[in-house]
Order: sequence, then structure tokens, then C-alpha cells
Amino acid sequence: MSKLRFSVAALVAIGVAAPASAAVTVCSGGGCAPQPHSNVQVTGGQTGSTVSGTLNNAPGTVEFTSAQPLATQGAGVAAASGGLTDPLDISFTGGLINALEFNLNALTGGTVSFSFSGGDSNGVTTGPLTLGANGSNFFNVSGGSFDRISISLGDNASLQDIRQVRLAAANAVGSVPEPATWALMILGFGAVAGTMRRRRARTALAG
Repeated sequence: MSKLRFSVAALVAIGVAAPASAAVTVCSGGGCAPQPHSNVQVTGGQTGSTVSGTLNNAPGTVEFTSAQPLATQGAGVAAASGGLTDPLDISFTGGLINALEFNLNALTGGTVSFSFSGGDSNGVTTGPLTLGANGSNFFNVSGGSFDRISISLGDNASLQDIRQVRLAAANAVGSVPEPATWALMILGFGAVAGTMRRRRARTALAG
């Protein structure tokens, strides 16, 4: 039993010292990561704080949300009037995003930052990165999974629209336990085994 306690303590220490971490990365310029295989298609004429699109070759809905009123224009999502300056969220229902590409069509340059929710990238933030005023700013997100990304603009940046959105999705599955969780599970199994051994010993003595 002492060996079991030692092993569990070691596992708990490993779990505390080395928690799971996401490796999501964002790169700019286009072509800096493999291109996702699904196009996000939006229909024109949508307005409101949330507008949506679908994938051309897979199930699921992609939603674009902002405190600033939005409108779909052609294949892009823009502010209903003027330039988009408020944070813009992109979320996916139908699984987790594991690769994403989009073009931030800027009106004015500045910086852009990204934060992630869900999957193994929950709570990760990146940036600020440079947002050029030349109109075309391609970004690729890869190396982690998430169901929502929040795009925040800084240094007086504004967008005409976001366009050419592509993603790759994986069906949502149960999360893998953290190392510390495994250690606690093993501790529970050990406690049950110890109880069973003591019961067998008492039964043998009683016989």
C-alpha cells in the first residue's frame, strides 16, 4: 500500500507540474499554414448583431457576432454602417475548429489580437499583430482546437469586412482527462482495491 501511495503522489506531482497546454498559433500573410478544406458561405441581406453562414461541404453553422450591428455583403461580413471597430466573434456549431483562415479587409491599419474559447485552446490569447491598411490581411490559425475565436482591433484599426473564411472542423468528442485527474482516478482505484483486500482478510479470519 505504501508503494501505491508513493506512485499516486508522484503522478499528482506530475499532473500539477505539467498541465496540458494548447499549441494554437496564428500566422499572417496567407499560405503560412495548410489551407482548410471547407468554405464558409454567407447569404447577402442578413443584418443584426449575429449573422451566419454554412460550410460548402460539411454540416455545421458558423456565426459572426459583434456588439456593433453587422450585415452580410456578397461573400463577406461587414458593419451595417461605417467601419467595423468592435470585437468580432466567430463561432462554430457542429464540432471544434482545428484550422481557420480568413481575410481581414481593413479600412484603416493598426493591430489585431485573437482570443480562443473551447477545445484545448480555451483561454489562449495571441497578439497584437500588425493589421495593414492595404485591404488584404490573411491570417491562418492552426495547431489547436476551439469553437470560438474573438477578433479585437487596436490602434485605430477598422475593417471594411471579413471575407474568404475557410475552416476545418473535427467532431466534438469527450475531453481527455488531465494528468492530475488520472492520478486521482488511480488513487480511487487503489482505495477500492485496498478495501476489498481487507474485507477478504476479515472473511478468512472469520471462517
